[in-house]
Amino acid sequence: MNRSYLSLLVLSVLSIPAIADTSIDQMFSQGTVKGELRLFDFTRDFDATTNTKHDSSFGGLFYYNTAKVNGISFGTSFASANPIWINDSDDVYGLVARDANGDHDDVNRLQEYFVQGDWWNTKFKFGAQELRTPMMNPHDIRAIPRTYRGFSAENKSIDNLTLSALYITDSMGWSDSNFISVKEAVQNELARGGVIADVADNPVYALGAKYQLPLETVKTEINLWHYRMEDVFNQTYAKVKLSTDVGTTNLYLTPSYLTQQATGDETGGPLDTYQYGFHLGAKLAGADITYMYAKTGDDTLLTPWGDDKVVIQQVYQSARGEEEVNALRLAYDFEKLGLNGLEAYAFYGQYEVPTGTAKDFNETDFSITYKFSGALSGLGLRARYAMVDVDQGEDIDDIRLYVTYKFVLGK
Repeated sequence: MNRSYLSLLVLSVLSIPAIADTSIDQMFSQGTVKGELRLFDFTRDFDATTNTKHDSSFGGLFYYNTAKVNGISFGTSFASANPIWINDSDDVYGLVARDANGDHDDVNRLQEYFVQGDWWNTKFKFGAQELRTPMMNPHDIRAIPRTYRGFSAENKSIDNLTLSALYITDSMGWSDSNFISVKEAVQNELARGGVIADVADNPVYALGAKYQLPLETVKTEINLWHYRMEDVFNQTYAKVKLSTDVGTTNLYLTPSYLTQQATGDETGGPLDTYQYGFHLGAKLAGADITYMYAKTGDDTLLTPWGDDKVVIQQVYQSARGEEEVNALRLAYDFEKLGLNGLEAYAFYGQYEVPTGTAKDFNETDFSITYKFSGALSGLGLRARYAMVDVDQGEDIDDIRLYVTYKFVLGK
């Protein structure tokens, strides 16, 4: 852990008695504990020479937040993913860590530790924290979500408008046990694509705005974000959510646009690309059908901290340079049939690139989820299966099984 972050947290705790209206005992005794136990099993089989990847992990996420004293509160969380039922001949999937020998290893870490202030309709947070922004978010598709370290602010002084600012220096991926700099995160992402670079050691700055238009007939939400990492790359993201009811049917359209450009000394290499696309769908009688389209520019997207790509499936997402993706998703909530808590979907995507640049493929996903109620409220089961058919390439079968239990203690 970075000493400067911990030092500020300690000083903040010591300063509370001088400003508190209520007792420190109340601050901690009225705090909130919540968490989620997670038992996951992921397997990826290939139909040619690539070795099977398989992880089973048990652990979870545990969050504690104090009550506020004069607007000040503290938070921390712990995350754990431990390998179980492991076959030594299988490669690491990514639920758990990989040790020096390439074998499965546990991950146990402090996920968050922060001081938070709430004043002037603004929430200030300093320290390790999970972020929820389009291109820097938990990206919770493994056993442990991503987390970040730095400063964030969120203001809601104006009705229907949320303004945000970030200053981020470090991050942890799904299986990291310690924070790494955003520089290292970019280098690791480039290395996965075969590019070795000495990236400039600069933080990430970001500004964002979300505005809900005061319209009744067509609900309209506008999101706009800009992220900047000096001498590496900038990215600007815009998304509009439109929805309206026509009789008993809800129609929606969600267009988005992302640009990425190398900046300054371009220490991460040249980058000049974009992605635009949309979701077009309808909800009726428990069914939700969505058509998705995505088009990516000349270069593959650089996404070292989570992302909000137009098409995100179980195995692949719209990301490759010059790629065009068409996808269709049909989901159904069985509540209308009296089966509360049961949901399922089928999701087909076709990924195409110009001849000679890479391989075309298609992916078909199936998912079924059941959330218990009553005495077993908080318990959830999920099974997912994906088939990837690669033109003149190695096909993939991907199976993911989830058992989760969510709980809340305190206020």
